[in-house]
Amino acid sequence: MIVDEEGYESVPEAERWGVLPQFVGETLAELEEELGMPAGALESTVGTYNRYAEEGQDSYFHKDARWLRPLQGPFAAIDPRLGFNPGESGNTGAGTGVAGFTLGGLRTTVDGAVLDVSGTAVPGLFAAGRAASGIHGEGYISGTSLGDGTFFGRRAGVAAARG
Repeated sequence: MIVDEEGYESVPEAERWGVLPQFVGETLAELEEELGMPAGALESTVGTYNRYAEEGQDSYFHKDARWLRPLQGPFAAIDPRLGFNPGESGNTGAGTGVAGFTLGGLRTTVDGAVLDVSGTAVPGLFAAGRAASGIHGEGYISGTSLGDGTFFGRRAGVAAARG
């Protein structure tokens, strides 16, 4: 997850659960180098995001305008894979106490066909559950994604089987 200083500092310390950025850079080029990314990749992505944020729109993910603002250095990267919760089923060892999941992300038809940025179905690609639907309000209640996965998963499976 790429975040700028304003975004990180806006989260109350108690709600950060001890999470600290693993990589930092004054510029996106520095952060790219820290992350081992190809030169210009992050600069291009954040540049596009910032351009749309300045216009108050998110053409890729359709984020509400109230959550949009251009990102400004310094920048940091936080690895969400470090966010498992120790003590949960199957988890061992230390963790940050932070868990992350997609809350949607892929744009799909009601039958689960994944749409590209132009709104055209990607042939043979289907998604269901939290990867495609079911954005919920504040807080997460365990089990609420079962309905999303069951209902939309069945629809996606039937559509995929039709070919």
